[in-house]
Amino acid sequence: MSEAENQVTVPKQELPPPFIEGDGNPDDEPWQIRDQFLREAMSMMRFLMSAGKVVPAHIFPVVEAFSAEYRDREIERKRLGDAYVFDQSKILDITKLTEVHDLLSNAIAPATPRAVLLLDSSFAVKSRFSWLSTVPLLRRLMLVAIFSLIGFIGFALSPYVSPTGGDIFSSDGLPLFVNLMFFAFAASLGACFSALFQANQYIVDGVFDPKFETSYWIRLLVGIMAGLILASLIPLDPKALNGLGKPTLSLLGGFSASLVHRILNLLVGAVEGLVKKMAVAMLGGDSAQRDADDKKAMEQMVQKHVAAMKKEEKAKEGDA
Repeated sequence: MSEAENQVTVPKQELPPPFIEGDGNPDDEPWQIRDQFLREAMSMMRFLMSAGKVVPAHIFPVVEAFSAEYRDREIERKRLGDAYVFDQSKILDITKLTEVHDLLSNAIAPATPRAVLLLDSSFAVKSRFSWLSTVPLLRRLMLVAIFSLIGFIGFALSPYVSPTGGDIFSSDGLPLFVNLMFFAFAASLGACFSALFQANQYIVDGVFDPKFETSYWIRLLVGIMAGLILASLIPLDPKALNGLGKPTLSLLGGFSASLVHRILNLLVGAVEGLVKKMAVAMLGGDSAQRDADDKKAMEQMVQKHVAAMKKEEKAKEGDA
């Protein structure tokens, strides 16, 4: 079989005019979807090959053809600049690329193409902190964790920090501020530990999705608030904590904000039950008083009625 017979030909694709005409925004250009498919396909191929899995041979010519198309287009765009016009006569049929993309997506399951692309260092956006991770969210969380660790150690060196410090009712001024900041950094460490641990699990499984990045920052902020609440505001008996100090409570609150949420719900239930008991006691006391008054009034009426009957009987006996 000759080399020409082995070569896979990707046909040209005719696109409708509304799809070809762009408004100058790079995010709206017609090749954006094609490039996204191409980047994900290349990342999935690297992922499979690095894992020692077999990639079907017919996939390589298709990806190579679209890579050449992308390279030629980018060279033309850089050469012409603003004068560049998208030429639909040179575009390849995207059907072949979508078929390859679907095949590779099934091959890497349960990992997702987006996660594999995000972890591919070849397409990662370079920065001065790229050595930490190729994932931007992980880099930011690591920096926050490092900052929290420095702040925790820095405030721990202060002479104002003590086992009994941080009481908002018996302390004030700079000592109170230092202890509260110490608790906040401890809570931040716990929250960063929880977020990084969960993100790492998703990355290992290949299912990390950057669209949930906001939830990680919300969890971090909620963790810091939960740590401060647990260490400073919730009345906990020190004897019942088996020696757990306020910094440990802050760390636990930051690590598991749901724990503080459950404690607050228990406190709300306890207060609600107390209010109900007080209301029942008040209403029950009024009812008992009313019953006693009604009973006394009834007894008085009966006594009056009996006295009247006796008086009538005596009157009748006198007449007789």
